[in-house]
Amino acid sequence: MLDTLKSINPFQEKRYTIIGVIMGDIPVYEVLVLEKESDRIAVIESFTTKRFDEIRDRVEVSIPVLLNFSGKGIINKKVASEGNYLKEVLFSASPDDFYIYELQQLKFKYISIARKSALDFYFNQFENEKYILIDYSIGPFSAVLIKDILNKGAFYSGECHLIFEGDNLKEFQISQLPSCYYSIDKEKLSNSQVPLFSTLLNHLYPSDSISYNFEFLSFNKQELLLKKIFDKAVVFLGLFFLSALLSSYLLLSYFNNQYIDFESQLYNLNHTYSQVKKLEEEKRSKVLVLQESGVLKENFTSYYIQEIVSSTPREIVLNSLKVNPNNKKIKNFEKIIFESNSIFIEGSSISSLPLNMWVKKLKLKKWIAKIQILNYSNTNKNGAVFSLKINIK
Repeated sequence: MLDTLKSINPFQEKRYTIIGVIMGDIPVYEVLVLEKESDRIAVIESFTTKRFDEIRDRVEVSIPVLLNFSGKGIINKKVASEGNYLKEVLFSASPDDFYIYELQQLKFKYISIARKSALDFYFNQFENEKYILIDYSIGPFSAVLIKDILNKGAFYSGECHLIFEGDNLKEFQISQLPSCYYSIDKEKLSNSQVPLFSTLLNHLYPSDSISYNFEFLSFNKQELLLKKIFDKAVVFLGLFFLSALLSSYLLLSYFNNQYIDFESQLYNLNHTYSQVKKLEEEKRSKVLVLQESGVLKENFTSYYIQEIVSSTPREIVLNSLKVNPNNKKIKNFEKIIFESNSIFIEGSSISSLPLNMWVKKLKLKKWIAKIQILNYSNTNKNGAVFSLKINIK
């Protein structure tokens, strides 16, 4: 909605209650509960009532409150920026007896004025019920802050029709009309909710063009900030100690499991080492027997088989190895024809890479004339199956 709404303050409240007090013989309360999300302000709840008891029943005291005042006792005026405009508005009355809300617009100021005694009644009313008041506005003029959001040259703020020239407020007119609604992002606000929304906007992102006395609420803001820091600190410390406890347990469990694994690995390594030594001795004795028998010479079939098998990588499984196979199916009373000087191999490989590497390695053998890959096809479970033909010199 607004780029400025994307700024994140970890100690800023997420939910606010803005209450429009329409003063009169029987005051009317327009209640709007808003929540600041990452890039927008969402409406959580809204209602209108003439009973303060209903506010006490429906609005949580833990949520900070902002007030907007309008109605009987509020003076809205357009005055020149220069000169003592307060004398023109207040005459002989003392400015210290009034709350004054000013909007600076080029050559003019738009002011909303109310007696302190009238507004203090409502400030005290909320504070006596333990609500935390953090900000307020008087009149309709804070709504200029949402002019760019609405993208309109004129709109209603409460019962006040605001008319703009460019980015600046030009005129305002008080008129009673049926409720009208404006869309802000995904939310719909009535004209009576517009000054409430803009009051929160000015609190979150204060405008240089708006000035008013809010020092008497500084203690409430400070108290809210300290409460927020305390709550977050409690949560952080709780999470920290819980994380530390969990980390200690996990580390203890991890090192205990590692110790058991190392003990098991050491036992397996010792057992494997003894088995390897035994197998090496057996291999040496068998190689000697084969060497003495002449089987390992290059003109022996067993030599070719031993050369192929010993060079086979771990990624390849040999399923079949045929030396000088017959060309066709053997039938009764027919001569059996063998394909001499040929070796047919069938097997499976986890991928084509180890197969290609193995074929290149076999081609270096002096006794091999040619190697052909007759078939290579992928399967879902075991990688791929293949078949080779080796021609012997």
